[in-house]
Amino acid sequence: MSENSKDYSSRNIKARLLSSQRINVLDLARIMAMFMMIQGHTFDALANPAEMDLSNFPWSLWAYVRRFTSPVFLMVSGAVQVFANKRDDSLKVPKATIFRRVRFAVVLIIIGYMFVCPVTNAFDLFYINKTVWAPFLQIGILQIIGVSLIFVLIIFMLTRKDKTLGIASFIIAMLIFFSSSFIHHIDWFAILPEGLAAYLSFNHGSMFTLAPYSGFMFLGVTLGTILKQIDPENRPKFLLFAGIPVGIAFILIGFQLYNIWFYHFPFVVEMKTNPGIIFNQVGTVFLVLSFAVLIFLLTKKISFYYAFFGKKALFIYIVHLLLIFGTPWNPGLGKLYHKSLSIAVTALLALIVEAVSFMTAYLYEIIINKFPVTKLIYRWLIIAVIAYFLVIGRLVIFIINGY
Repeated sequence: MSENSKDYSSRNIKARLLSSQRINVLDLARIMAMFMMIQGHTFDALANPAEMDLSNFPWSLWAYVRRFTSPVFLMVSGAVQVFANKRDDSLKVPKATIFRRVRFAVVLIIIGYMFVCPVTNAFDLFYINKTVWAPFLQIGILQIIGVSLIFVLIIFMLTRKDKTLGIASFIIAMLIFFSSSFIHHIDWFAILPEGLAAYLSFNHGSMFTLAPYSGFMFLGVTLGTILKQIDPENRPKFLLFAGIPVGIAFILIGFQLYNIWFYHFPFVVEMKTNPGIIFNQVGTVFLVLSFAVLIFLLTKKISFYYAFFGKKALFIYIVHLLLIFGTPWNPGLGKLYHKSLSIAVTALLALIVEAVSFMTAYLYEIIINKFPVTKLIYRWLIIAVIAYFLVIGRLVIFIINGY
């Protein structure tokens, strides 16, 4: 099919993506991480644990690889911010950009909490037991991304040059990595309210915390500032040839740091906060980026889709969470078939969830591009549905019943 015969909406999207400063290799790496996240969540939620022996191959490899999906996603997200947060002629971030970034970050944080909302309507908030609030206040990746984006934006606002931004971000990342074990040694729940302490400690069930995970995003910002100084056509080669030695260097340093923190520290260090583990993850991210370059060079003809789906990565992530974990008002697959399915059935469902998630993002982008007004309609429709379930629906029942 010729370029001229393609659908107008698709050509419009393609033109916008090609005219942007997107780096397709980074988008591809983010898509790879997204695939791993989706299948990881699907197997973890649906597969019968009796069929998954994490101490033996191949499940030991599966569990090991899962450790690197969030660092890949966070570092790439940080790098992308360097190109997304454009400065004006005075080298400041425009107020409109600041507003959009803060709004986007806040929406992510709210969505993260909504997935674990303990009630189906706002009126029940006055009657639930306090113990129910702990799971609600546990922190997931969406909250960490949202808060980290705000912190990164602040550094953008405080700096005027990309070089300064890159150096500041690198220093912040290293401070976060090396202080994580000390931060997690503090009993934050005895000092701060539950909702704030959950951002700094794993003790009450948070899967992600600001230390060390926000450090990956700041390190990604440093990578982004370096990539921005390189000619666009040379960026894939740079990631390929620099990523391998840099990745190996981080991994080798990580082994030494791990031993120091594991054997010679005066207190027990949480594994996720050991700088050796963190450096190992960073090194693996650079190796993944190099591997993504190889795939990119072999599949340039479909590179448009890397940019397309990379741009919608968080949208895809949220859709797959809806499918697997559901909402307070409807069960997802994880609630219907919680850890009860065979490996074969789970693998099939993982493929279906991935296909539906990516296809939903594709159709959504095509529709709002062809009919821009639908974006506003979708937004207000979602707000209306949530408002109905949280407040309006119960009020209607009260009125009908004469209360």
